[in-house]
Amino acid sequence: MTSPESTSDENNSIDAVTLDPQNPWLGLFSYTEETLAYFHGRDEETAELARRVQRKLLTVLFGQSGLGKTSLLRAGLVPRLRAEGFCPVYVRVDYAPDSPSPSEQIKDAILKASTAAGYWTQAGAAVEGESLWEFMHHRGDLLRDADGRTLMPLLIFDQFEEVFTLGQADDVGRKRAREFLEDLADLAENRPPAKLEARIEDDDAAAEDFDFARADYRILIALREDYLAHLEGVKTIMPSITQNRMRLARMNGAQALSAVVKPGGKLVSQEVAESIRRWKRLQVYD
Repeated sequence: MTSPESTSDENNSIDAVTLDPQNPWLGLFSYTEETLAYFHGRDEETAELARRVQRKLLTVLFGQSGLGKTSLLRAGLVPRLRAEGFCPVYVRVDYAPDSPSPSEQIKDAILKASTAAGYWTQAGAAVEGESLWEFMHHRGDLLRDADGRTLMPLLIFDQFEEVFTLGQADDVGRKRAREFLEDLADLAENRPPAKLEARIEDDDAAAEDFDFARADYRILIALREDYLAHLEGVKTIMPSITQNRMRLARMNGAQALSAVVKPGGKLVSQEVAESIRRWKRLQVYD
């Protein structure tokens, strides 16, 4: 593949927070791969989400604001799947009028992540302006690491609700959001775009450039629970959004205790630990 127009990755940056044994808690910040040693309490959710991603092309993660969806993705899911041959690609679309189209931003994010992880076997296969489906279905164009092992791109759309908020700010944003959802839907459903099918009708040879049986990528959408109704409105073009969903609930007492005590070590006394356990027992859970 060749790189499409470069874009700023400001929206894809990870908040850098320094942790150490004397300062092991992040507070309101999200955990990352760099701070995964301090991330505890979500082992079961991490395993379940990993199983869902591996099993289906599209996975939807949702939950109330503030429950740690981003931490679960970055410090839980990504390290686990990276070790199993996945290439995580963080995507956060910029809907500003002067930014590249969402599809070009996504392709740029894929190429940046894949360049750091390995190489594509068919350099130069990508064409500027092509759809996401075409971009991911070039015949014989595989992503491999330095040892020649095939990697599977995992597109992670965290804070996906922004397509329904920032993407609706003006006419330009709404047009971009609509085109983005249509392009993403073709990729999620593994459905050749209508424009490509029309081109093949006129020229059978156009089909030779693509492997229609490929499904060697995964998509994960994460959003706030209160935007599920908005997501339902997309199911006419992306029906699989209803088929593989996981709800992130609040931590129970044991999980909360683990999240505080394990990274804190000797900083947390038994008295404080028990206070945490008793306090969590008083909470109302979903």
